This record gives sequence, structure tokens and C-alpha cells, in this order.
Amino acid sequence: MPQIPDDSCDEFPFAGSFEGGTDGAQCADIVPLFENGQWRIYEARVDKPVTFTEPCVRAHVPEGANFSAGGKYGAFVKDQRVLDTEKYGVSVSS
Repeated sequence: MPQIPDDSCDEFPFAGSFEGGTDGAQCADIVPLFENGQWRIYEARVDKPVTFTEPCVRAHVPEGANFSAGGKYGAFVKDQRVLDTEKYGVSVSS
């Protein structure tokens, strides 16, 4: 597994969302890295292989990226007045 400086965990669905808050032990643990113009996903723990049946994903990312993404999500919920159970889409770009 690649090493992540200032490793922190960021989850999907977002902990602050209606679907979030799943026990992290149930999540797939991954390390996403942008390499050669594309995202590659690595298993974060050799003792916990990803099965693709997990109800959530916990990505090991640098703390600054985690804080930045969480802030953008919080601002989105507030600015768009997203309510519990209201549907919205998530797009990931690099």
C-alpha cells in the first residue's frame, strides 16, 4: 500500500449525509491516488481485502484534502439547503 502523509480517513457516503455514519469497520478501506492522468485505487489494508460488497468506502487521504472536501460538502448542504432524504448527485473530477 502506498504511504499517505498526514493520513486521515474520509468516508462515502459522507458521514454528514442521511446515509452516512455507517460503522467504519464495515467500509472498504482504500487509498486513491491520481497517477499518469487517472485515478488508481489501492487496498489500504492487506488484512482486510476489498470485496466490493461493503456498504461504504473509507479512503485514506491526506488530512488537508479530507478537510477541504468536508468543507465543500458542508457548504454545498448549507448553500443548497439540502434536507434529509433529499436526493443529489456527486461528481468527482481531478
